[in-house]
Amino acid sequence: MVKGGRARHAPDMTQKPVPVSRVVPNDGTQAPQVQPDAMPDAGAWALIAGLLMVMTVCHGIITSDLPALDSAILADLGISRGALKLRETIFLLSAGVSGLAIGFLTARVRPSRIVLAGLVLLAITLTAYGHARSIGQIYALYGLLGLSFASSHVVIVVLMVRARFLGLRTLATSIALSGTSIGAAIFPSLAVFALEQADWRSVLRAAAIIPLALLPVAAVLVRSPRPNRHEEMPVAAARSGPLLGAFAQVPRHRLALALLLVATFGTFFASTAFLLNLFLYLQDIGLGARMAALGMTLVFLTGLFGKVLVGAAAERWGTNRVWNSQQMLLLAGALLLSLGGPMIAFVGLVLLGAGWAGCYVLTQVVIANSFAGPRLGQMTGAFIVFESIASGSGVFVAGRLFDLFGSYRPGFLICAALIAGAALAAFLFRRLVEGGHAVAHREEPVGDPG
Repeated sequence: MVKGGRARHAPDMTQKPVPVSRVVPNDGTQAPQVQPDAMPDAGAWALIAGLLMVMTVCHGIITSDLPALDSAILADLGISRGALKLRETIFLLSAGVSGLAIGFLTARVRPSRIVLAGLVLLAITLTAYGHARSIGQIYALYGLLGLSFASSHVVIVVLMVRARFLGLRTLATSIALSGTSIGAAIFPSLAVFALEQADWRSVLRAAAIIPLALLPVAAVLVRSPRPNRHEEMPVAAARSGPLLGAFAQVPRHRLALALLLVATFGTFFASTAFLLNLFLYLQDIGLGARMAALGMTLVFLTGLFGKVLVGAAAERWGTNRVWNSQQMLLLAGALLLSLGGPMIAFVGLVLLGAGWAGCYVLTQVVIANSFAGPRLGQMTGAFIVFESIASGSGVFVAGRLFDLFGSYRPGFLICAALIAGAALAAFLFRRLVEGGHAVAHREEPVGDPG
């Protein structure tokens, strides 16, 4: 019997809840303790290695290699920065809508097949981009790049990790998502070097070879069964409704959901505004192209190590607590970048990279933990749309404010204020969730509250 005299619901034996003996709940301030029999096998880690490589190539080329070509494209096509940066808004919105569609598609198509199709699409789109003659054609191609990006983005990673891992999910997710930082650390410098040898069109056509070369390796490593939508918490989902999953058990869950949306919007709006305008901004404050590329590399190398460390820290101290601390690092980096000169900016780059790495990974983990249940893929996809709207708005607004004021500083200061608001919302969200899980754990375990 459950405390309070209520009879425990009989579990549905056709479903697979996480065994209580494997994941031990706590008071909501740290991650559950994972027992040895829940440790992932070699095949699960091979999957993570494959996802890491795919994200390195796919995300690295799209989000870091292509922006490094901006100066050459601006000079060749004779367009404004605001017009050029609208392509990122189109891309991010496309990636968001595609993520939602993929969330539904995974009910019928294996995620591994979606990943492989995305690599092929990336190669085709980069080849076509090398022949683009107008900004309108570039806009259309960035819509396709959004679909390619989504094919190996958070929805796929979350579903594949939860299908193969009972324990260490936060660490596994953080390692897989580190591919974005590896790619971002590698490709800007490669793009600058390539531009010294050839024109931007030739660079794009050469880049199209990379995803094709990765295709056979990905086909071997990125293999997993269909995600089991009923893997976790069938009892809780049945009692609270399948849409919100575990989140419906949080007291005042509507307020908690609003706080989560505010924290997500502010974080993604501001971070993307910084990152996708960073190469041009560093040149504006006096750095050459090579030093600006080095600055980009510094941000994402910091992010690479930060993601792995943050994943390990979240396993130890809890996801929400570490998430909140990472937002404070992000805020410090944003302020230093906005207000400092070239030397101070490099300190800001390190803090920005570390803060964004943690925020990016842990936002996805918080969402996955909050909505664990039969509709996890769809809910994750819906949040990807929301994140993409926030990100697309951020990069476009920063570009437009540059056109208005001749400087990125006003837009970047607005972004810093949004990060501060996001950190406050995340703190209040954490307090609500911890209180809710403290109550829930007195009745029955519901997973990782951290």
